[in-house]
Amino acid sequence: MSLCKLCLEREANKKNTHYLTDAIIRTCLNLDGTNEREKGLYFALDNTNPFIDFNFQRLDELTLEATIGRKPTDEEIENAKSIPFSVDYVFCSECEKLFTEIEASFIEKILPRFRQSDLSGISVVTEEDVVTIRNFFYIQLYRSAICEDILNFPSDFLKKLRLNILEKNGDTSIPLSITYLQTVGGNATYTENYIGFTNDKNPFIVFMNDFIIQVYENEEAVKFLPFHGLNEQDNFAATININEQVFNFKIFDNARRKLFLNSVIVNEKVKKTIQYYRDMFDMFWRKLFGVDAPVLQKERYIHGLINGDENNLIKYSKQEVFEFTVAYMAKLFNVTK
Repeated sequence: MSLCKLCLEREANKKNTHYLTDAIIRTCLNLDGTNEREKGLYFALDNTNPFIDFNFQRLDELTLEATIGRKPTDEEIENAKSIPFSVDYVFCSECEKLFTEIEASFIEKILPRFRQSDLSGISVVTEEDVVTIRNFFYIQLYRSAICEDILNFPSDFLKKLRLNILEKNGDTSIPLSITYLQTVGGNATYTENYIGFTNDKNPFIVFMNDFIIQVYENEEAVKFLPFHGLNEQDNFAATININEQVFNFKIFDNARRKLFLNSVIVNEKVKKTIQYYRDMFDMFWRKLFGVDAPVLQKERYIHGLINGDENNLIKYSKQEVFEFTVAYMAKLFNVTK
């Protein structure tokens, strides 16, 4: 019998536990921004992997191909059978009730202040219900760390989160920063946001649709990380909630949200992917000729992959890149014969 990862006492008997709250992330996952469950597309924002791993649910093949720019792979089709950010038999039904209670309180008391309010011209939102806010974000962090290897919390910090959740005390000793991305333009606009995790540490960063979580193990671990404009040096200290009486949310207006998300995808994916392909082309060339590829040949190869738009690079599957590279090399050799 496997024990529940929260209480460590009861059997882990609960199926379909969303470790990121479904009511928050659902509008980002669904292609039209609807609240319909299990119908949508998402990708893993993993900056350790040059390829974007797409997943989708209950979408027809034409819709999917139009969205990601290619046919789904067999692996992606198989993955589509799973529910995103959800696990089976990790937690127990009693702890699931605790999660639901914490989530319902946040959704009722706090969420409308953001999604149902005009935040134009506002850079900080202050809320007095610190316990509700911290309990909610603690369950996002703890469940995600249990279910996602990339969110690698130290064991003592993980234990601290677990005990805080069980006690529902909203402990304020954990440094926590939350940025809200004001998402304007109707429900479909939420699909522009991201869901996933980075491999940064202190802060550990979680993208959760229109909320971005940054957490530190302790006060001594707090350090400034620009992260493509998410943090700014001049107001950094004020955005960290620790031992607070009221909780401060940093607000990005819609224009800044778009600039930030574009910077993330360009710097975390596109630029790193281009370098990955350059390195891969060098590897091919070294195996053939024993030296690195000439710069001109390497840039021609990248230009062929990009095909006029750098963002094309993040749509390719591994198999497509391999096939393109083989075809490119064959064409190159034919030309030079």
